[in-house]
Amino acid sequence: VPSEPRDRDYFFLWSYSAWSVWVALGLMYDWASLAAVAAGVRDAAAAADSVLPTRAWLVASPVMLLAFVPLVGNAGQAPRNRDRFTRDWAVDMLNSVEPYAIIVTNGDNDTFPLWYAQEVEGVRQDVIVAVATYLQTDWFVRQMIRRPTRPYDVAPSPARTHGRHWPVPAGPPLKMTFAEADAIPPVVSLREPQLFRAGDIAATIPAGYLTRDQIVVLRLIRDSYPSRPLYFSAAEYGNAMGLGPYLLTQGLITKLELHAITASKDTVRIQGSYFDLPTSLALWDSVYLAPHALIRQNGWVDGASVGIGLHYAILGSILAQSAESRGDSARARVITDTVDAMAKSARLQRALGGGQ
Repeated sequence: VPSEPRDRDYFFLWSYSAWSVWVALGLMYDWASLAAVAAGVRDAAAAADSVLPTRAWLVASPVMLLAFVPLVGNAGQAPRNRDRFTRDWAVDMLNSVEPYAIIVTNGDNDTFPLWYAQEVEGVRQDVIVAVATYLQTDWFVRQMIRRPTRPYDVAPSPARTHGRHWPVPAGPPLKMTFAEADAIPPVVSLREPQLFRAGDIAATIPAGYLTRDQIVVLRLIRDSYPSRPLYFSAAEYGNAMGLGPYLLTQGLITKLELHAITASKDTVRIQGSYFDLPTSLALWDSVYLAPHALIRQNGWVDGASVGIGLHYAILGSILAQSAESRGDSARARVITDTVDAMAKSARLQRALGGGQ
């Protein structure tokens, strides 16, 4: 019965633990039964009360090899010692943005890997990862208010950010008091569209309602932009607040631009969103690590996260088509070969219901 929101082993930790106890009891019963047979004790009740000789236990001990069946059966799936895809994907996301940027994320999958890369491996600690679900809480908003600015480390960062001066933003990303933050309501009803202005941004917020996290994001834009460039891990979040005309997708991530975007040779519209072809291609060529990590892994074990691999595959397909349309067939073929290898490694066709 599909009663869980997603396929995660840790949801079933305690049931696995309880089940393993019963398995152990059953295995011990089998061992004792065979030891009793080896000792010539036929009656099960008598065997339970008997002190069997050591030799009988040793003769029956090969039955304990059954305990290794799960180990052998899961050996190809359980190890993560060569699985770098999630880590490399997080690094790709962080290195896709400009220094001192803010990334508004949606949930577990696009947040915790980024925090791991920052706090454990020290990757792009200048970037603020603001998960929307936490922006609905008072404690996380307070963290944003008192958050110190971490310096941008040029040396290990992508070459695309080198050779430019990146001013350090003054003050925290949210310029408000704790009392002002705590006073933000959980939801605000909008009976009619509202105009949001920040610099040259003039976005029309549709009628309906704004949640606390959306209000905080709008305040982040007003308080920090453009000294802290703002990005969304999913364009849909920004579109819901009427920011669509200012959103430009660059590879895996969507940037909030200062001016309304217009279509051009390098900026095309794909399914209603603006897409930055040159920047996306540069990220694919010189920044992204995860596609090759996924190919080397040659196996995908987490069906709930298959969308991340699919995201890369769709992005690569768009870039390959763009290169082909511009007459660069060799580059298009290289990208297509990478996408094909990723799809095969991640079993994308099977995951999407297309068989093998």
